[in-house]
Amino acid sequence: MRLPTPAIAQRMPASVRSLRARARGPRAHLSPGYPDFVVVEQSAAPRDTAHGVARPLRARSVALLLALAVAGCAQSPADPEADAPVGNAVHSSDAAAAPTTLTGAGVFKPRTTMAIVYNRKLVPKGAQASVTAESTGGKTVTSLVVEGLVPNHRYGAHLHVAPCGKGPADAGAHFQHIAGRADATSEVWLDLKTDGSGAGRATARHDWPLTGEVPHSLVLHARPTTPSEQPAPRIACLTLN
Repeated sequence: MRLPTPAIAQRMPASVRSLRARARGPRAHLSPGYPDFVVVEQSAAPRDTAHGVARPLRARSVALLLALAVAGCAQSPADPEADAPVGNAVHSSDAAAAPTTLTGAGVFKPRTTMAIVYNRKLVPKGAQASVTAESTGGKTVTSLVVEGLVPNHRYGAHLHVAPCGKGPADAGAHFQHIAGRADATSEVWLDLKTDGSGAGRATARHDWPLTGEVPHSLVLHARPTTPSEQPAPRIACLTLN
C-alpha cells in the first residue's frame, strides 16, 4: 500500500540535488555545517575491470573539499584593508625639510622695489647690499653684506614677511619662526657696524628650517635693534627671491 503524500513537502535545493546525484555511486551525505559541500565515503572496494579482481582499500577515503574550503575562508580577512600594502608612516615632524635658498641684491635706488632707499642721509647714493638665506638639514644661515653706507655707523637689519614696496611699511612685520616671539632665536636679526669705508657684514644662524611661510625682504633700520624699544625707522629694503 502506498503512503499518502504529505500536503507540504520541502523541496531540496537544486544545488544539493545535483551534488547528491553526482555522489549516487558511493555513499554520500551533506556536511551539516556547509550544505554546499558533499563528503563522499567509499566503504566497498571497487573492482578493477581490467583484471576482474577486487582492489581493497586501506581505509575509507574522505573528500578534502570541506577542509580546503574552511582553510580558504580562514585566509580571507574580514577587513578589506587588511590586504593593503603597509608602508612606514612618515610624520611631518620627522620629515626632512627641503633645502631652501633666498637671495636679494642691488644698488639702493628711490624707485625700484628690488633695492629701494627711503633715507638718502643714511643710505648714500651708490650704496648697495646683498643677502642670502640658506636653509638645509633643519638649520638656516643668513648672511648680509653692505657697501657704501655711512662709515662707522651701527645699523639694524631684519628679515620681513612681505616684499619691499614704495613705502617703508610695505614690507610688513618682522619674519618670526615662532609667531609672537620677538627675539633673536625666532626672528632673523642682522645688525652690523660699518667700517671706515661704509662696508660691513653680519651672519645669523638658527636651528630651524625655512618651511611654509618664508621671509620676502630684508629691511635696513637707522639704529641697531633694542628689544625694549620700537624698531628704528626703515631706511632701505631688499626684496628676496
